[in-house]
Amino acid sequence: MGKYRVRPGRLIPALFVLLGGIGLILWGAFSTLAWAKNNVLLHLLDITVLVQGEVRETLATQGLLIKHEEPVKAPVSGQLHLLVQDGDRLRTGALMAEISGTSNEKIWSPRSGIFCTHLDNLENLLVPDMIDVLDLAAVEKISNNITPATNEVTGGQIIGKVVDNLQPVLVFIRLENPGEHVTRTFSKDAAVTLFWNGEKLNGKIMQIHSADSVLNMLVELPQYPEKYIHQRRVELDLVTRRMAGWLVPEEAIVFKEGKPGIYIVSKQIVRWIPVAVQDRLQGMVAVSGDKINNSVRFVKNPGWAREGVRLD
Repeated sequence: MGKYRVRPGRLIPALFVLLGGIGLILWGAFSTLAWAKNNVLLHLLDITVLVQGEVRETLATQGLLIKHEEPVKAPVSGQLHLLVQDGDRLRTGALMAEISGTSNEKIWSPRSGIFCTHLDNLENLLVPDMIDVLDLAAVEKISNNITPATNEVTGGQIIGKVVDNLQPVLVFIRLENPGEHVTRTFSKDAAVTLFWNGEKLNGKIMQIHSADSVLNMLVELPQYPEKYIHQRRVELDLVTRRMAGWLVPEEAIVFKEGKPGIYIVSKQIVRWIPVAVQDRLQGMVAVSGDKINNSVRFVKNPGWAREGVRLD
């Protein structure tokens, strides 16, 4: 049989073509692998925009409302004819009611304010000017059951009250076993924040007293919900601690060489930047730094982050 001889001149180009093909295949494989890895990483990383916020610790409590209110009494016994309704705004001297009896009498508003028929036996006791001489803890235990005025009234019976809604409301708060931190947090004349049904109320501590693991405070509210006009006791959330600023989860903090920092995504590249930790509260951290602003996107789960990785 004949033998085929491969000339060296033809072998060398064939080898170049073969090696080039293998190189292209390997390059394509590595490129695909890198793309797949980055694509998977992009979906694994929880990236969000850095924003300013606030975290609060609150203590649920009850408040006893003390208002500038004046009871309105029936001057004589007889048939009551109310000419105003609960919630009506009155001027001083406005005609409120008439009583038909042995003598016909008219009742005039003693002051400007809002007429209220929600009575609780505390109208003559909880007066702002008498707070200094009252045992408010004992007042809280007084029964507030009272029969609303009907068509037939007796002389001296309270038929309603006029509440001055332009005056501040005082709130008596009693905290049992509040803890040393809470006790040290508050002081006379200090600002205090309350929440009622999600509504923020800003007040000032007028009086405060701590004894036998009980903290009593009297808070003045210049602004308050109109519903307070008709209420005596309200459920409140007292803010005992707050933290505000640029907030990130605790798990977003990554230490490098003993310094805290966070991973950010800048121009689609993952970078670590140092930050200063200002405070911690309820799993969140307030941070600051030269590169901290509202255009920063940071990684919330840095366990998957890799410095210098490009996310496309």
